[in-house]
Amino acid sequence: MRKEVLIAIIIGFGLGLVITFGIWTANKALKEIGPTTAPIEEVEVTPTPTPTLELVITSPENNTISEEEIIEVSGQTIPNAIIAITYPEGEKLFEADEDGSFSTEISLIGGDNLIEISAFNDEGDEATKTLTVVFSTAEI
Repeated sequence: MRKEVLIAIIIGFGLGLVITFGIWTANKALKEIGPTTAPIEEVEVTPTPTPTLELVITSPENNTISEEEIIEVSGQTIPNAIIAITYPEGEKLFEADEDGSFSTEISLIGGDNLIEISAFNDEGDEATKTLTVVFSTAEI
């Protein structure tokens, strides 16, 4: 039985040497080849400045008296901003043109009409203007 144990130890030792030699040879071969990828060039990226969100309403003016039930709301903001208009008869949601101008028609109710116009950019910033337009058919 001692003879069998001794042979098992010698075979195990020899097998361990063969495996260790194989790993050592593989590591040596991989280190000699070196990396196969080209070096990475550093590129400096300058962020594009985002225009500040502004909202200018050109029509109608605040505290206007209108004899027309349908009025045009127009203005200027940054290009492709999302415009939300809330008024007593409903809401409108649309996108400004490439130059930032927008225009839409809304309907008024008799008396005071509170009109809220908001512009939103891609970052979620908001600019809001509130107007009051009075719709009246009475002659003054």
